[in-house]
Amino acid sequence: WSMDASKVLKKHAFLRIDILTVRLYRSLMADESLGIKVERKNGERFRRALVDLKAFDPGRKICSDGSQIYLPVRELSEKEAEKLRLVADYDVVNFGFVPEEKILTPEDILGFRPSFEIVGDIAMIEDLEEEEAERVASALMSSSNSIKTVIAPISDVEGEYRTRRYRHVAGEERTTTTHKEHGLRYRIDLEGAYFTPRLGTERLRIASLVGPTDVVLDMFAGVGPFSILMAKRCRWVVAMDKNPVAVQYLRENARLNKVENIDILEGDANEIALRYQNAADHVIMNLPHSASLFLPAAIGAAKPGGIVHYYCISPEDDLYRDELLIREAAEKMSAGIEVLCESIVRSYAPHRLNVVIDFRVKKL
Repeated sequence: WSMDASKVLKKHAFLRIDILTVRLYRSLMADESLGIKVERKNGERFRRALVDLKAFDPGRKICSDGSQIYLPVRELSEKEAEKLRLVADYDVVNFGFVPEEKILTPEDILGFRPSFEIVGDIAMIEDLEEEEAERVASALMSSSNSIKTVIAPISDVEGEYRTRRYRHVAGEERTTTTHKEHGLRYRIDLEGAYFTPRLGTERLRIASLVGPTDVVLDMFAGVGPFSILMAKRCRWVVAMDKNPVAVQYLRENARLNKVENIDILEGDANEIALRYQNAADHVIMNLPHSASLFLPAAIGAAKPGGIVHYYCISPEDDLYRDELLIREAAEKMSAGIEVLCESIVRSYAPHRLNVVIDFRVKKL
């Protein structure tokens, strides 16, 4: 034996002792509980069988000593024990299983479920009293490593650009982030342009209706969550917005997601839509507080047989009252409509809901 070989053996011997010591320490620190010991080759089969029998104890970790697997279980009935014997041989043991580490939720920490939305690595909470807001922010950041900033709104959606003002509560002092949705990434400034993740499911629904040869007109595109998702599925998108900050991010997001089949235009949707008469297979009208003011432009831009996706905020006792406004606007343009879908998108405020009305345009 050479001196070097002897040193290597000693090093590995000490390493082996250290590993065994750690395992022994963990075992001694854990409370002994019921388990079954099986050969390693049968471990996964037994785990599945235990889960099917609802006999597996998920509160403790599966352990191994190399050739054997130790599976934590609750008390087994005779019938359950017999069923397990059909899988393979096993031994019932008392073992020091290490408890699974429970990840605390904000609700666990606070004792109630806070209201919040997450955009990228920013959490937006309700506008609470300062001390309560800080408690909620601390709970959110403690329970999630991905949250870097917590902000609270100090205004409703306001102004012609549909923006909100926020105050910083905790973490990094910023309102910019990158949000991931349906495999795409969006750079966003939450104070500069309106965005909500709560429309993610609705955006995917519209995308499922778009065909590869379709042209889509997005009249209030914002930073592009509808437009860019549509562009991945259709022939061409015309995206417009009056807010210059939103348009700046829309251009950046098109580049970020390698979208080229898109025209991005800054300006008033009523004016821009006039350039696209009878051009669109789908028209998206996501301006829920004032979309009715743009109905003539949207109906004019739709092809005969084109579909308009109209969003509005309505009282819960008269959800689809805007259908009358749609029919009146179409009649003034000597057109007709066929309502294809009416549904609730999300709650917006007490007794007020964000709804969508999809309608087909029939031009005479």
